[in-house]
Amino acid sequence: MPPPLIQPTEDELNLVQAVKGNIQTYLKGTARFVSAATEELSFKEAGGRVKSVNVAVGDRVKAGDVLVELERGDLELQLRLQKMNVEKSSLLYKQFQTSDVSATDLRLRQIELEREALLLKSMESRLEHSRLYAPIDGIVTFAENLQTGDTVSAHQSVMTIADPARIQLTYTAGSSKDLMMVEVGMPVQLRYKGKEYGGAVLQTPANAPLTADEIQAEQAAVMLIVGMKQQPEDVQIGHSAEMTIELQNRADVILLPRSAVRSYMGRSYVQIADGSQRREVDVEVGLTTATEAEIVRGLEEGQMVVINH
Repeated sequence: MPPPLIQPTEDELNLVQAVKGNIQTYLKGTARFVSAATEELSFKEAGGRVKSVNVAVGDRVKAGDVLVELERGDLELQLRLQKMNVEKSSLLYKQFQTSDVSATDLRLRQIELEREALLLKSMESRLEHSRLYAPIDGIVTFAENLQTGDTVSAHQSVMTIADPARIQLTYTAGSSKDLMMVEVGMPVQLRYKGKEYGGAVLQTPANAPLTADEIQAEQAAVMLIVGMKQQPEDVQIGHSAEMTIELQNRADVILLPRSAVRSYMGRSYVQIADGSQRREVDVEVGLTTATEAEIVRGLEEGQMVVINH
C-alpha cells in the first residue's frame, strides 16, 4: 500500500503593523550623593613615623583640628627652649638700644636676635609640617589604615574630608557611549525616598577638567555630575537616588517592536509578509528604546512585518 499523503501545515506568521507614533529615549540609573567640596590630605614636605591618629572614618571635624601627628623626637622641647632664646635676645637688644654702646655692638645684638628668630621659625615650620590639620569643617570619608609607629611617605593620601553641607550627585555609566547624548544643563528628574526632586547636569565627560592622572581620567570618561535645585533635609553622603534624563524625543515617526528588527554583519533588516511568503527589506534604524525602534528608511506605514520568535 502506498503511504498516505500528509498535508504540510501552514506556517502561521506572527505579524505586526508598522505604525506612526512618538518615541523618546532616556538615560536612567542610580546616582550617588557626594560632597561638592572635598579635600584630600597628605604630608607635603616629608613623611615619617606616625605618632597618633586622632580621627576615624565618619567623624566630624572642625577646620584646624589635628588629624594625624608624626614623631619629631624632642622637637616640642627644643621649640620651647628656642622661644626663650628669642625672648632673651630681644631683651638684650632692647637694653643695648638704650645704652651707650657702639653701633657695631648694637648691630651684633640685632644679628643675634634675627638668628634666634630664624631658628624659631624653622622649628615651628617643622612642627607644623609634622601635623595634618583639617582645612574645612566636614566629615572624614576616607582614612588610611594607620597605626602608631607606621611609616607614611610624603604626598601619600592619608585622609579625605568632605563638606556635608554642599551636596551633589554622581552617576557612573557602563560605557562612555551611554553619555554621548548628555549635555550640560539638561534637566534631571530625581527620586529620593519616594519624593521627586529636580536637578540639572553640571558636568559630562565632554567638559570634565583635564588631568594627567590616568585613574581620574578614566573615571571622568564615564561620569556625570548632577546638581539639585532643592537639597533634601535628611540626605547624607553615600545615599542614592533614582535618576532619569530625557535624551531625545521624536514625533510622528514609523515604529516597530525591537524584536521585529533583525541584524546580521552590521546589516539591519526586517521580514515583510508577502502573502504566505516572507521578503527581507533593509532598513535604517533611528532611536531605540527597550521595546521600540524607529525606522528612518526602508519601511512604510501600514506594512506588515514578521516578529522574531
